[in-house]
Amino acid sequence: MRIDKVGICNMALSLAGAPDYIQSLDENSVIARRCKLLFEPCVEMVLRKHDWSSAATVTQLAADTSTPTTLYDHSYPIPFDCVKVVSVYGDADYYSPYDRWRIIGRNIETDLDAVYLKYVQMPEDYRTLDILLSEAIAYSIAFHFAPSYIKDKEMLQLLYLQGERALQSAKAADTLENKEAFTENSPWEDARNGEI
Repeated sequence: MRIDKVGICNMALSLAGAPDYIQSLDENSVIARRCKLLFEPCVEMVLRKHDWSSAATVTQLAADTSTPTTLYDHSYPIPFDCVKVVSVYGDADYYSPYDRWRIIGRNIETDLDAVYLKYVQMPEDYRTLDILLSEAIAYSIAFHFAPSYIKDKEMLQLLYLQGERALQSAKAADTLENKEAFTENSPWEDARNGEI
């Protein structure tokens, strides 16, 4: 069963040992205000740790002609909902490790005339996330929330370790299901293949 934003927060509250649950992030309670404060930063921290397939999307970028470039010919603004850039390529159907690019601020600079961006995005509907990823997010929220309820350092350490295990489990499941795994060649491999 996929869970929504409130479900993730309630899982986090349970893990942190909070005595209550919430019905909405907008309700007028201390617990709801803390969840609302912690939710998006914790989601973003977890999403940046892996190329999550359930939070990934691909889009074609439009060139930004007003931003000057230094090393490459073109600049493309990164979408606002982008949490982590996974890959940049010039052909919609084919990723090439020889497509060169770099991130400068919130722009991608490259010599490619057309740019397709695969990235991890902040979800609009959290029910689209894999359940193991939702659990890892709940552990992150719980760890940041827990000092309000757990005063024992050993219990906090245990919560942290459980969160790390949940994150590793989610990464492993996502990696096993991800059929599109590319590793960019090193400059040595490029030279060996005659690409440099």
